[in-house]
Amino acid sequence: MLSNLVAQIRGTIQKHQMLTSRERVLAGVSGGADSVCLALVLNELGLDLAVAHVNHGLRGAESDTDEEFTKELAGTLGVPFFATKVALSGPAPAASALWLSRRPLPGGEANLEAAGREARRQFFIETARRRGYTKIALAHTRNDRVETFLMNLLRGAGSEGLVSMAPVSGNTIRPLIETGRNEVEAYLTENNQSWRTDSSNFDLGFARNRLRHAVIPELESRFNPSLIQTLARTVEILEAEDAWMRAVADQWLSEHGRKEENDFLIPAAELKSAPAGLVRRILRTVLRLAGSGLRDVSFGHIEAVRALLEEGKSGKFVQIPGGLQAAREFGRLVFRQAPAAWADYTYELKIPGEVYIPEVGKVFRAEIVEIEANQALGQRVFVDGESIGPYVTIRNWKPGDYYRPVGLPAGKLKKLFQRARIPRGHRMRWPVIVADSTIVWVASFPVSREFAPRGQSQKKVAFEALQS
Repeated sequence: MLSNLVAQIRGTIQKHQMLTSRERVLAGVSGGADSVCLALVLNELGLDLAVAHVNHGLRGAESDTDEEFTKELAGTLGVPFFATKVALSGPAPAASALWLSRRPLPGGEANLEAAGREARRQFFIETARRRGYTKIALAHTRNDRVETFLMNLLRGAGSEGLVSMAPVSGNTIRPLIETGRNEVEAYLTENNQSWRTDSSNFDLGFARNRLRHAVIPELESRFNPSLIQTLARTVEILEAEDAWMRAVADQWLSEHGRKEENDFLIPAAELKSAPAGLVRRILRTVLRLAGSGLRDVSFGHIEAVRALLEEGKSGKFVQIPGGLQAAREFGRLVFRQAPAAWADYTYELKIPGEVYIPEVGKVFRAEIVEIEANQALGQRVFVDGESIGPYVTIRNWKPGDYYRPVGLPAGKLKKLFQRARIPRGHRMRWPVIVADSTIVWVASFPVSREFAPRGQSQKKVAFEALQS
């Protein structure tokens, strides 16, 4: 007879149609309580299961022990085990998503977390493909979903962003998405199953940890002891409403939108007459269909396209992240790939001072600071204040740019962009800070070796880029 928790998770799998008969499942297992529970439950359900583990090496011996623990768990369960070890220093695998969004810059927690997620995602996808597994199971719980909802809410996400961690996304499933973390740990304790504890999960210097260990308990104590269950229900409600809105937008586009060669066209008058919320969803849907990575598209971009409807002036256009252009052409909105040649830009940034770069929608700021040599750098990058003059130049990347970033091989910046998988459409406008003719810093990467903080020098210049 199945335990209550196993029966509950089986119900979640059936409710969301996560699996069909004869599926082969690759479970991502870190060694933590949630993923250990996932592996045990899926194995108890008799699935064709394998365990995959990514060792990020961020905690030295602890990380290696996590891998060994996970390997032993797979052995105990009698299922195949696949592992890889990756280094997260240097640019994240998806640096374009990290930079041309509202995420903090290198050295910040979100950058490292995103790099880790991308490394895991790629390993799981590749392993599943090579080994013939049809589904990838992740151990996100109800708590994780609520935490992500709150994080996105605080960042100003719309309804799509608030519907976080879908139970099913392509071939990725989340069987624990309706299970609480307390239920997971109770199940493991009842079954005398140990798990690994990541010490960094208790570091309140990380935003998610502060939310988990400080903010949510305070909200539970003062406002709602059932906060997790309540907000999980809110996410489910939003999920259903979001699905309805998506269906309405799809129907509208099927009736009014059309494609001509590589252009996507929609009639401006009909779109303008729709409610604002529907217009925004239609525009996001069009951008997705036209090939834009919506992760980089902000509310400001959508509103700029809406403004084209209001102005009614032919010839106006808006550049969209992902290499797209939205243009008002007579009575239509036309979405197409932006011209390959971007106009060069150059701006002077005084130290201290700040300057807005409209081509990337960012404000660059420079400050003179005094920090200890071993002080954590947080979300900003620092250069030696003695090696830099009273101002720097910010310009777009140019073919032939040569860069010597700390911790990475020196070489053509183009090669660095290629390794970081930055799309061509982004490279042409990528911000580069130079002093005279030497690159000081390229956004989203480490500073140049020539300008890195040295010795006991207390004077340093901090650079950061802020969403406008």
